[in-house]
Amino acid sequence: MNQSGEQRNTKLIRSTIEAIEGNDYLLTQILVRLPLRDVKTFKRVSKRWCSLISAPYFRHCHTTVKRRTSCLFLNPPINSPHRELNFFYLDQKTASFCPKILHLPRLHISQSCNGLMLIQSKDDTFIYNPTTGHKKPLPSPFPSFDESRFAYYYSLAFDPLRFLGYKLICIYHREYSKEDGYRTMIYSSESGAFWKHCGSSFSAPINMHFARGVYFKDSIYWIDRESKTTLRFDLNEECMKDDMPPLPQQHHRDDAAGYGYRCVLAPACGYMNSVGFDSKYRISIYRLKEVDYSSRWVLKHSVDLRRCINLRTVYQIIILRNYFNLGYACSILHLIEDGEDEMALLLQIPNKVIALRLKDNTCEDLLDFTRIKENFLHHCSPGFKGWYRAFGFIESLACV
Repeated sequence: MNQSGEQRNTKLIRSTIEAIEGNDYLLTQILVRLPLRDVKTFKRVSKRWCSLISAPYFRHCHTTVKRRTSCLFLNPPINSPHRELNFFYLDQKTASFCPKILHLPRLHISQSCNGLMLIQSKDDTFIYNPTTGHKKPLPSPFPSFDESRFAYYYSLAFDPLRFLGYKLICIYHREYSKEDGYRTMIYSSESGAFWKHCGSSFSAPINMHFARGVYFKDSIYWIDRESKTTLRFDLNEECMKDDMPPLPQQHHRDDAAGYGYRCVLAPACGYMNSVGFDSKYRISIYRLKEVDYSSRWVLKHSVDLRRCINLRTVYQIIILRNYFNLGYACSILHLIEDGEDEMALLLQIPNKVIALRLKDNTCEDLLDFTRIKENFLHHCSPGFKGWYRAFGFIESLACV
C-alpha cells in the first residue's frame, strides 16, 4: 500500500472514531457488550464516559444483552458450621469479573435468575445482585397478620428481554392445613412495595416442590417428582395453570427409585429441559417441544457415565469405595449452554466438579474441592440433592 492509501485509511479510522465518540448511542451499544472488567476501566477515560457508564440508560442496555452463565455459586451444606457461599468460574481463561460474596449468618440461595438471586439468611429474605453487591429485603406479604400462621414459598422472575424490573411470586396456605387450597400473590419491583392477590385458590399434589421454582419465558414452573406433575404460573395472565405434559418416565424406574434418583427442570438453549438419572449410571435429558400442536417431552441425550472416557477410571474408584451402595456416586449440579444449541452437564463426583459435554461425551475438571481452604470436606462427597447447591451467575447491572 502506498503512502496516500495509508493516509486515506488513517483519516477513515480517525473519522470513524470521532463519529462513535461523539454519538452516545453508538458508544453505549459498544460498551455494553464488553466485559464489566473493561467497562470499569473505561470509566476513567473521561468525565463524559464515566457519566455515560453510570447512567440508568446504560444499566438498562447492559441488562438487555444476552449473556451466558460465567460461574456457579454453591450453597454450603446444611451441616456446615460456617455456611459461607463458594463460587467457581466455568472457564478461568475468560473470567472477567469477580462477583461479590455475602457474609451473613445461615446464608442460603433459593433461586438464581438472569443475574439476580433470591437469598435467605437467618433473619431476612432478599433480592441480591452479586455483580453490584446491592441487596433489597422483601416486603412482607402478610403485614397485618402473624406470618407463623402461614406456610409460604417465594419464587423470582427476572427477564430484561421480556419485561421491566423483576417479579416475585408468593404461594401460601394455612400452616398445618391445605384444605382451603393454595393462594398466590405477586409483587413487581416496577409497581411498588405492595403484594397483590391474583387468581383463585388451587389444589396441588402433596409433594409439589414450591420451594424450588424455575423461571422460563414468562412463567415460573414447579414439579412434583412423584406424580410427574408440573404446574406453572403465567406471569402475563397472573394465574396458575396445569397445562404441562407429564414429566418423562424413567426407563429403570425400580432401580432409580431405590437409589433416590430424581429429575429437575433446567432451561437451556431456548428450551425447557428435564434432567435426571434413569439408573445409577445413566442420565437422560429431555427437551420440551411443540409436536403436532401440543407440547411433548422429546429425548435429547442419554448418557451412560461408565462409557465416558474420562469418567471410566473415576467410576472404577467409586465402585471400589462402595459409593453407590451409600447413594453417593455422582450428582447433577447444573445444565449449561455449550455453544448455540449444545449443552454440558456439571457433575459432582468425589472431591471434584466436572463438565460433561453432551455433544461428544468428553469432560474436564472445573473445581477441585480439596483446594478450598475452609471445610472442603463438607462439599467433597456428592449427593443426589447436589443440584440444589448450585446456582448460575450472569453479569448484570440491574437495580434491586
